[in-house]
Amino acid sequence: MTNDLSSAGIVCHQIHLGGDRNFCYLLGDAQSGEVAAVDPGYEPAELHRLATTAGLTITHILVTHGHADHIAGLAELTSLTGAEVHAGSADEVPGAQAAQDNGTARLGPCELRMLATPGHSPGHMCYLLDGYLVTGDILFCGKVGGTGDYFKGSSARQQYDSLQRLLRLPAETMVLPGHDYFGGDGTMPHSTIGYEKANNPFLTAGSFEKFCHLKENWAAYKQEHNIR
Repeated sequence: MTNDLSSAGIVCHQIHLGGDRNFCYLLGDAQSGEVAAVDPGYEPAELHRLATTAGLTITHILVTHGHADHIAGLAELTSLTGAEVHAGSADEVPGAQAAQDNGTARLGPCELRMLATPGHSPGHMCYLLDGYLVTGDILFCGKVGGTGDYFKGSSARQQYDSLQRLLRLPAETMVLPGHDYFGGDGTMPHSTIGYEKANNPFLTAGSFEKFCHLKENWAAYKQEHNIR
C-alpha cells in the first residue's frame, strides 16, 4: 500500500512494506527529486524500486529509532543508494551519523529539521519538512508509542515531555506515524497535530499523572471505547 501525500513542491509517499503495520516514507523535494527514505524496516529493494520508478533519488536515510522493525532493511538500502544515514545518537544504529536536535539535512533546496523526541527509545527522532512531520513511534493517530520494561531505555516522563514539544507545532502540521495503528486498515493512516491535540486521549489527559494512568489502563480503555 502506498499513499501519495505530496503537495506543491514536496514529495511524500507513505508506504507499507510489511511488519506490524509499519509505515516507511519517501519524503523530499519534488523539483530535484532528492528524497529521504525514513525507517526502511522491510523490503529495501522494493523501496528503492518505488523511488526509482517515481524518478526520485534517495540521498538520505533517516531513522526515527533503532528498533528492528524500523532498521532491518537499512544496510541493504544503504548499499543500494549510497545515501547518508542519520539516527539519534542514543540509539544503536550501525553506520548512522548522529542526528542532532534541531539539526538539518538538505533535500534539493528544501531543509529538513531533526527533532529529538526521546521516550519510546532514548534516541528517538522526529523529522519535519515543510509541514510534514514523521513521528515514528512517539505519536500515532489516536495513540502513542509504548514505554516500560519491554522497550529498553524507554521513559514515560520523556515521552510526555516530547509530546508536549510536538503539540507546540502548527495545528496543520501533518502527522506521519510509524505504524498504521488506527484500526490497522488505513482508516486513518495520517493525521494532524491539531486533530491529535483535540482527539488523542493521551494528549487530552491533562497531566503527566493522568497520562501514565491511561497508559497503565489502556487495554480497559480501548475495550470501553471500542478502540482496536
